Order: sequence, then structure tokens, then C-alpha cells
Amino acid sequence: MIQTADVVIIGGGIIGCSVAYHLTKMGCKDVVILERETFQGKHSTGRSAGGVRQQFATPVNIRMSKYSIQVLHEFHETMGQDPEYHPYGYLFIATTDEHIRYLQENMKAQLAEGIPVRFLSRGDVEDMVPQLYTEDVLGGSFCPTDGFVDPYSVMQGYNSRARAQGAKVLLETEVTNILTQSGRISGVVTSHGTISTRTVVNASGAWARIVGSWVGVDVPIRPTRRQLVNTEKFDELPTNLPMLIDMATGCYMRKESGGVMIGWADPDEPESFSTVFNPDFIDVIIEKALPRMPCLENAGINLRRCWGGLYDISPDHHAIIGPVPNLEGFILCNGFSGHGIMHSPAMGVSVAEMILYGESRTLDVHELTVERFAKGELLHETAVI
Repeated sequence: MIQTADVVIIGGGIIGCSVAYHLTKMGCKDVVILERETFQGKHSTGRSAGGVRQQFATPVNIRMSKYSIQVLHEFHETMGQDPEYHPYGYLFIATTDEHIRYLQENMKAQLAEGIPVRFLSRGDVEDMVPQLYTEDVLGGSFCPTDGFVDPYSVMQGYNSRARAQGAKVLLETEVTNILTQSGRISGVVTSHGTISTRTVVNASGAWARIVGSWVGVDVPIRPTRRQLVNTEKFDELPTNLPMLIDMATGCYMRKESGGVMIGWADPDEPESFSTVFNPDFIDVIIEKALPRMPCLENAGINLRRCWGGLYDISPDHHAIIGPVPNLEGFILCNGFSGHGIMHSPAMGVSVAEMILYGESRTLDVHELTVERFAKGELLHETAVI
């Protein structure tokens, strides 16, 4: 068992791996990732839809996405791991005047950050995806550099490179407490012993609030199940189908492994840590997807590829990152609200710079501190799927 470390990261998913990679790249080699499961990415990373987009409502989320997508574009070359990044775009489909105004307002912020987003007429939407039902469509927005990746491949890219650079990953090692002394972190207690450290990164995803409670820090996130349905192989839709978001229902879909992946965030889903897929969800989501994509009537459901995963939802759907007041050495990296995969490159570099330099130098993420909740300075991301 390792007895000391410069930095201990609680959580071995894509966020923890990205932080470890960036720390070791910057010269901090004595880094330990603690993961209680037998493999990494079990609850969120490996159960994600894998979308990456820049079509957000707030500048900080847009900037983090822009940075991350550039990293993912070069990931294979720089990391030696194919992230399976497919820039097929995101297409938001608007069916009301309110939707149109919302998209156009968001586009102002996106264009100001240099995102190549464009507004589409109903005819443009029809031309882009002829299989859609568009009688009620008024228009949409599309960004060609948005798309999707394989989350597990990105995590493994960061993981393997971090380990090659000196980081250690301890599996089946559950953290049970965090030790403090004189107002700062002094160690972590695990199922295999205690590790002395002066810096702990809370990258525990849906369990972030529990981890924070050990040191009296309220991390205001809500663990919530999100479910995905996949069809059998289905050739009536092209491989380069954009990620489609029907603003009328909140249903989204894209091609995946020859079939179609369909998702929807149930607003009535209770807070829980469950990842058990509910078969009744299939009928619910098909009822939402079929009116927009009638050809799905011909697609069979692949029951082996339907699953549930966990979101860690913050009150304003923005990440919570950085140090906390009155406890030196405790760093938060939580609350991604379903955007953890796409923002993992930005989060990793930002947190690593905070630890080593006292500030995030690559990206301005000062708005994402946990203190914003006590101050009433919430950001309110509305482009949430």
C-alpha cells in the first residue's frame, strides 16, 4: 500500500484520469488515483452518450467545450489513443417561436467565442436529415465541429499516459474518510490503509457530496440516473447522422455501432445512485422519438445495449471546480450535469494548474467556484440535455 503522495485523486473515471494526466505532464509525478471498483469508469464514464458540443448558453461552458474539442481533435496524435471523435455536428430542432428566439440568443454568445454555428431554416433541416418529420419544424441550429466520442477510449488515453508519466492507480481501494490538521488536508483513509497527502481532488462524480461531507464541505450535487436505449443495426439512417436534439420533447438520438442511440432526461427521475435499466423506459422513449423519426418503427431494440448511468447535477448545471474556503488542499472537480465527457480536457488542465500554480492559466473558470452558491451568483446553463 502506498503510504504518501503529493496528490490523491478520489475517483478513477474520465475526470480523475484527466486531472492525473495533466498533473504528471506538468511535472507532478507523485499522483495516486483511488478507485473503489474493479475497473474504472463503471458508473458514469462508460455509460455516457459521448456527445461533445459547443452549443451552450454561457460563455464559460462554450469556452471549455471549444478547448476540449480541439484537444479531442488532436487526441489520437498526441495521446496515442483513438478517441473515435466523429465531428458529425449537433442539430437542435426548433418547433416554436420561443425555441427559435432561444437558439438565436445562444448563437450570439457562441459566435462571439468563434464557434462555427449557423441557423437553419426548415428547408435546411429537411435537406440535412430527410428522414425527419418536419411539418412542425420552424428551424434549428447546427455546429459542424460538434459530434461525439467514445468516452471509455478517452478515459483510457488519459489513464495510460498518466501512468506512463508516473501516476499510480489503485483499484478496489475505497476511501472511507479524509483527514485534516490545522485547517488543511493531511491524508485519506482507505480500505487498505491510510495515505498521507496535502492535496485531495474530489473527482468522485455522483458521490461528491458524500466525500465533501467528510470534511464539512457541502458539494451541492444531485446524483440522478439517466437511461439510454440502443437499436439493433439500422441502415435507414446514415452513419454521419448529426446528434439530433428535438427541443419539443428533449429526446436526442445519434448513430452508434450501426444502430441508433436514443436518450431522454426524465425530469421526474428521483435522486438515486441506481444504474439499473428500467425496461419500461423503452416504450416511453420510443413514444417520444417515433413522431420525429418515423423510420425508427422499423428498428428493433437491442436489449443488451440499453443501460443506465449517473449524472452529478449541480443547481445551475455548471461544474464545481477549485479549492474550497477554509480548508487548504481540498480541490473540487464535480457537478458536470452530463457534460463531464466533453469537458474532461478543460477540467483536467484547469484543476492541475490550480494545484500547481494556484490558478487556472489556460482557461478562465473563476466563475465555477463552489462559493458562487453561498453568494447567490449562479450561472444557469439552460442548454441542458
